[in-house]
Amino acid sequence: MSKPTKNTRELLTAIGIGHFNATMIVPYMFISPTTTDPKSSQTILIVQHLQKILFELGATDVPQSGRLDEPTALALAQVSGPDWARMSWAANISSVVSAKESGVTISPSTMMVAPDDGVPVAVSGALDFLPDVPGGLLTYALGGYLLYRHFKGARR
Repeated sequence: MSKPTKNTRELLTAIGIGHFNATMIVPYMFISPTTTDPKSSQTILIVQHLQKILFELGATDVPQSGRLDEPTALALAQVSGPDWARMSWAANISSVVSAKESGVTISPSTMMVAPDDGVPVAVSGALDFLPDVPGGLLTYALGGYLLYRHFKGARR
């Protein structure tokens, strides 16, 4: 008899995310890491909790920073396979949870040769050259509008 598969909330609680945060993260579970915003709080929470489990599995060079850095990418590739970045967050979390439950150990990325298949390490957007400010793009939009109004009024 096979084990029933876990739903998304059970997967999130299995990696240590509480029910309150799981509610806001559930919509992200069906999106791949390559298409999510790395600066969103949901992505940061997912990655932090995955990093904690990957560290417990033996990837001792994985920090709990919440960023998809190279050690995290290499550890996920060991657990989820080389296409981890194209898989959904739910599939990645499911493979990490099943690895934890079955007692799999992985090696730190410093012991591995980096894959050369072009696996993306972090996702970036078109406007990542702008510095982070409180309010994000809304602050820049408001500043642009105020500059527009200022210079439009100066011509009169």
